[in-house]
Amino acid sequence: MGNQKLEKISSDMLLSGMYLDSDLYYIVDENPVLLCHGTVIDATILDRLRDIAKQDVEIFVGEGTYQKLLKQHEYVSKLNGQIAKRYNETREVMSEFIRETSYTNQINQESMVRLVSMTRNAVDIMQPYFLLQLGSYMSDMDELLQTHSVDVAILNGMIGRWLGLGDDRIEKLISIGLLHDIGKLRIPDHILNKPGRLTKEEFEVVKLHAVYSYEMLVRSGVTDEEILTGVRNHHERITGTGYPDGLMLNEIPYFAKITAISDIYDAMISKRVYKESATPLKILDSFYRDQFSDLDPRIVNLFLEQMIRELNGKLVILSNGDVGKITYIEKMRIAYPLVDVDGTIIQTGPNCHVVSVCGEIV
Repeated sequence: MGNQKLEKISSDMLLSGMYLDSDLYYIVDENPVLLCHGTVIDATILDRLRDIAKQDVEIFVGEGTYQKLLKQHEYVSKLNGQIAKRYNETREVMSEFIRETSYTNQINQESMVRLVSMTRNAVDIMQPYFLLQLGSYMSDMDELLQTHSVDVAILNGMIGRWLGLGDDRIEKLISIGLLHDIGKLRIPDHILNKPGRLTKEEFEVVKLHAVYSYEMLVRSGVTDEEILTGVRNHHERITGTGYPDGLMLNEIPYFAKITAISDIYDAMISKRVYKESATPLKILDSFYRDQFSDLDPRIVNLFLEQMIRELNGKLVILSNGDVGKITYIEKMRIAYPLVDVDGTIIQTGPNCHVVSVCGEIV
């Protein structure tokens, strides 16, 4: 810590999606204890801060960070309004649905209709930049299935809207997102939550979830073929290397191809027990650079073009703690857009990059 001067902050100042470019400390017996360093604030960190605040423990940041956090709070708080509230409400209902399904081993179709309606409403009010930060709102690793399912459903709905699909088909895509991993309820927790690489045998067990999801839907009376195949085949790849049926190219159902993109994006943006989340624009960049060449290129290109279009002009937080506005995104350098910080245009790069998206200037 050296001779760095510390400034006291309130835990209420920090919100999901903000970024600390320096250390965050709390004081124990007059000694500073490092809480976190150089990280995007997520719900897990906020939970720890709330626990500390209950003990009347003071929290401090480095002297140069305080003013940056004030500016971040001004913009991020606008994102944490109606949209985040609707998202969290939908996730809570999904948690109830998962508990009910786990107990009965059946899909309650009345509950499903309600959940699809709630998710559709969230999609209708949600801006694409919010999709870049979904991982920040995950508060507990035990909520992985619930949160991931809602995220994929929202992404599916958004892609369906970009494709110009009708309401009925968008709702099918949302249903697939909500149900695509429901078969993981049959996978042992010690495998699903393993803090490390799975063995070949363990991965074979996990791969069964797609079939388990499909079987549960059939057993529960779901007959829509687009929903059934979308759920069963969301891990198929156009190269024939996917599972469970080894389908290729146009053999893979259209809705399964869409769900594959949503599934991969959310897995990368979200924190897991075995990895940290990736930064949003770097994920989009990896899609562009053919790291996922086994996905349908037409849908990938649509996803990238729409995200780039929507991100231009949005406020972002940089890895040095500054807030700026994206002015230009080059498709060959998606990870490193031009950003206007207080009238100065910055070419972002490895040493100063976008870590969080605040959204609109309101």
